[in-house]
Amino acid sequence: MIYDSWMSYIKNDVKIVDLVIPGAHNAGSYGMSKTAECQKDGILTQFKYGMRQFCLRLDTDKKGNIVLAHGISKGDLFENALRDLSEIIDRFPTEMLLLDIREYYPQKFGPITLKFKADKDKINALLEKYIDPAKNAFCDFEHIKDVTVGDIRKAGKKFILINDNEEYAFSRNCEQILPWEKQVNGAYAKNFAAQTLRFFDDYQTDGLYWFQTQQTPNLGTEIGFTLPVKLDNDLRKYFLQIIDGIAANPFYLESANIIAGDFMTHDYMKSEAILKLNLLKNNVENELIKEYEEGLKWS
Repeated sequence: MIYDSWMSYIKNDVKIVDLVIPGAHNAGSYGMSKTAECQKDGILTQFKYGMRQFCLRLDTDKKGNIVLAHGISKGDLFENALRDLSEIIDRFPTEMLLLDIREYYPQKFGPITLKFKADKDKINALLEKYIDPAKNAFCDFEHIKDVTVGDIRKAGKKFILINDNEEYAFSRNCEQILPWEKQVNGAYAKNFAAQTLRFFDDYQTDGLYWFQTQQTPNLGTEIGFTLPVKLDNDLRKYFLQIIDGIAANPFYLESANIIAGDFMTHDYMKSEAILKLNLLKNNVENELIKEYEEGLKWS
């Protein structure tokens, strides 16, 4: 299988916004409580299953450590996630990453707003220690829409560090959208699969298109408040329907970029389906098409 090297098959002239990239929703939520956990395995394992986009949300624990967060749930030390990223950078030279890193955003519960804090100086120090953005971050661009795979390869860089406020050294505010609607993302699995493709019609960008393939537990919706793992077990029956819907519609296929989901290391089913879209978008080197397609087969 080629899940730890799939980017080596991609043409140099493919723009990052046209590449189809598997992403892990709440990538840092592994090991958290069942109500907060959206991934079972750490960053290195997620990478080996094909993930190249990681959203890492941060908070501070009572000891002053920067930790991974999903709302009020605190998880692993950020430092441990960075160790995994460092190993990826060292061991897999053909691959490049999109690292979306920031404090967990404020959450409103009625009249109460919860705020999360992760000191940017501490984060910068950890980033420098483990993944060295001065050496490895690609930031020589005006707009993410213009960046190609070849640009990053030629520069010898390993990742783009994405942060809306450019709070960290060598981070960039990349235009991106993350369509989400409470009632759609809170619908039963069959209804969610039927409705979510509408987002491609209703939301457009010339930046990164971050398409989510998971439901969101939320009071006041069909699914209400339940466990992410239960939702994923139900939704897996409809996952290929979502991907087939993208493949069958030329506009949806053209828009397809980051496709993220929950529990992306359950097996390779999701990654295989997502990465096959690169074949339909003519993103794979012609002489490597057969090898790429064969390398994605896992069962």
